[in-house]
Amino acid sequence: MNHESLSEDLLKAVQRMWHESFHGLLSTHSLKYEGYPFGSLLPICLDSRGRPLIMISHLAQHTRNLDADPRCSLTLTQPTHADVLQWGRLTCLADVEPVTSNASMERYCRYYPDGRRYHKELNFQLYRLQPRHFYLIAGFGSARWFDVSRLLEKGHLPAASELEILYQLNAQEQQLLKTYLNHRQIDSDDSVQAVGADLVGLDIRQGDRLLRLHFDSPVRDERSFLSMIESS
Repeated sequence: MNHESLSEDLLKAVQRMWHESFHGLLSTHSLKYEGYPFGSLLPICLDSRGRPLIMISHLAQHTRNLDADPRCSLTLTQPTHADVLQWGRLTCLADVEPVTSNASMERYCRYYPDGRRYHKELNFQLYRLQPRHFYLIAGFGSARWFDVSRLLEKGHLPAASELEILYQLNAQEQQLLKTYLNHRQIDSDDSVQAVGADLVGLDIRQGDRLLRLHFDSPVRDERSFLSMIESS
């Protein structure tokens, strides 16, 4: 399979799409109708290494499909134009694996608090997509494959550093977070929570709404992340 390189500007645009998409179209191999793809729209969030997490019911068709064949694809879109052919589209070919990590469960439930109830009461289970290949359509007539390493091996924080950042942002009635949001001209209320942090941005939740805040340039570590927030 031939893979093409991405310019830094295009890579940054892809990175934004990957981090700011909180739902995607999951396509699995139909178990009931062999040979046909089966598509499902699902909420997603990324784990601490940038891999998608999904929580799905053991009764769902896509879960049964994945249990039989873990190969799947996840398609994300970035509406930017009235013509759908001009939208940015990113397809990730991946293998799915069940996740039993408490840290991954806690992370998912920061983004989707109802996930805890779904897991305990309705037997929903957490799965992770392990990306293998990416295919980008950057508008009509512009398409290319590119390596997983171009997207996933950058921008991560150690888990302990991320948790400390979230603690600082959410402590003392979220004053630090709210000040930063006001600087970014984003309305905040008592429901606001910082739910995810990495070297290139911050994820917040306000009620049921998730929002990605991208940084103009990457930070280096936990200290520079907090310094940037405090100085805004």
